[in-house]
Amino acid sequence: MSSEQYLIDAATRHQVFVQRYAGGLSNQYQKALKKTYAEVLARLMEDELTDIGAARLTQIRLDMEQILSNGYNAAKTELLLNLNEFATSEAAFTGQLLANGSATQFSVALPATQQIQTALSLNTFSPDNGKTLVNIETALDNFGTKKAANIRQIVKDGFLLGDTNADIASMISDAEKINRAQADSLARTMTNHASNVARAETFNANDDVVTGYEWVATLDSRTTLTCSGRDGEIYSLSAENPKPPAHFNCRSTTVPVIDPEFDIGASGKGTRQSKGAKGKERVSAKTTFGGWLKKQPADFQDEYFSKFQDGSIKAKLFRKGGLKIDKFTDVRGAEYSLSELKALNPLAFDVAEI
Repeated sequence: MSSEQYLIDAATRHQVFVQRYAGGLSNQYQKALKKTYAEVLARLMEDELTDIGAARLTQIRLDMEQILSNGYNAAKTELLLNLNEFATSEAAFTGQLLANGSATQFSVALPATQQIQTALSLNTFSPDNGKTLVNIETALDNFGTKKAANIRQIVKDGFLLGDTNADIASMISDAEKINRAQADSLARTMTNHASNVARAETFNANDDVVTGYEWVATLDSRTTLTCSGRDGEIYSLSAENPKPPAHFNCRSTTVPVIDPEFDIGASGKGTRQSKGAKGKERVSAKTTFGGWLKKQPADFQDEYFSKFQDGSIKAKLFRKGGLKIDKFTDVRGAEYSLSELKALNPLAFDVAEI
């Protein structure tokens, strides 16, 4: 198989491990937060709020705020330590990937551990298609700040409304359930971010062999239009070019583009995992998301596009109008509106009879 096929095959198999590891980190992160919420509830139950004055309430809220601040900071510190260790191992994996995916043996350069950790602390990702950029620590701090403010507001509102401690505890528990799902999304996204930061640093350290990178999305119905449109796209090593994660819960990864001089050029086929109308199956590594989706039945295509704005019309444009999957988003990965799509692709609307 060619270097590209081998690399996509190996990277997509490895991405399954990354997602499993992310699940483990998520469980640890949520466990730490759950302990914090338990301490908050315990402090709440020390005084019945319906029997105290404003001054006492202020002290209780300050105590709870300190518990939340300490808890979120401790959970963040533990997650960052784990992510730094994981990123170092991901750089080693990427180095092995380069060595195995090149025809000529060369001395793979691995970035220093400190270099990887610095990149992980500084590199940003955009959770909203380029509107904002955050680094890993800022994302975790923002999460902790918002969730702590939410709990404080619950206590304040409950006191003003004359709710009992049991009522307020119930509302805090309900908020914790919502926060748990968001914490899971955050931990998983940060894990993929760490993986791709390490990978990019390793690519840059071997730019005599690596000429760029290819975006590789997951072939299933949960993939966003942002990632499906970028699947198979080749980018230079420029720091300005987009890299996963493209959004929260992004599962995309990258593979290096090897200089043709080093391409292994052997016969054979690499594969990648997919999950379509027939369930899980491995398809050719050359398969892009758009090509894979084209082969799915109409009802599967309709279901895929239904998650997006004006999905039924976009499904027709894809199926009947010949509009390629990457045409539904702009360079930032943001979805085009129907009016924008029509202005850019009037022929597709005519062919689809829309």
